[in-house]
Amino acid sequence: MSEPRTVQQLLEVGERVMGDSSYIFEDHDNLDEAEQLLAMCLDVEEDELDDDFEPPRRARERYLALVARRAAGEPLPFLTGRIEFYGLDLAVKPGAFVPRPSSELAVDRALRALKKRRDPIVVDVCAGAGPIALAIADELPRAEVWGAEIAEEGVKQGRANARRLGLDNVKFKTGDMYSPLPKRLEGKVDLIVGHVPYVPADEIDDLPAEVREHEPIYTLTDSSDGTELMQRAVFEGVPWLKPGGWMLMEIAPDLPRTMKRFYKAAGLTDLTVGSDDDDLTVIVEGRRPS
Repeated sequence: MSEPRTVQQLLEVGERVMGDSSYIFEDHDNLDEAEQLLAMCLDVEEDELDDDFEPPRRARERYLALVARRAAGEPLPFLTGRIEFYGLDLAVKPGAFVPRPSSELAVDRALRALKKRRDPIVVDVCAGAGPIALAIADELPRAEVWGAEIAEEGVKQGRANARRLGLDNVKFKTGDMYSPLPKRLEGKVDLIVGHVPYVPADEIDDLPAEVREHEPIYTLTDSSDGTELMQRAVFEGVPWLKPGGWMLMEIAPDLPRTMKRFYKAAGLTDLTVGSDDDDLTVIVEGRRPS
């Protein structure tokens, strides 16, 4: 095959190379990712790409190098430095859990639970770089939102994005689970939401390289069967909820029964399970009795 020169040819190569990779998840939209990379190399928007345009050689070489890095497993947000999450343009760097578009479901469910609450207090536990906290703060300007994360790098990224987006109603604190939260919040939180690490330690090696080799291990597993941190998030979180407050946890599709058992043991009621259209993202909800 001759050297790809036009935008269309470059996109076809990028889509094919990434589609053949065994180092990334199979459910990615490889054409869309190729378009994002090429648009970045040409400093244009994706919808401005002209199939017949022939980019300069330097831009073509840069694009093909990025495609190779992506096919080798490097997360797309690390290559572009950004990700769109719930309409927000978030800056992304290595060192924290990569925001997942799938977590937008947690935001949807949180906003629904908070619909009739005037000035809600919200806690995002194991917040990572804080995409869920940032999205809720953006959607509910009157809310008081807290992101609690054990790693300083995630907190730094959350704070930087909050400043850049002008979201002064969200605060990020470093600490284990709920420990960095101010004591005045105990028993007054309207909603706790979290995407807590849940991958069993013995399954880490089965994950694609884009996760296994590029995300901190503590963001993926608790080094046990994957349920230890979930239990802590539930049992340690309930005292922070006000009567009638909600807890929403994003979990794997095979964990709703386990999480519902934790919820019941912690005294939560009105348990429900929500999922996306593909049943790949699951949210378990429960309420502290009034």
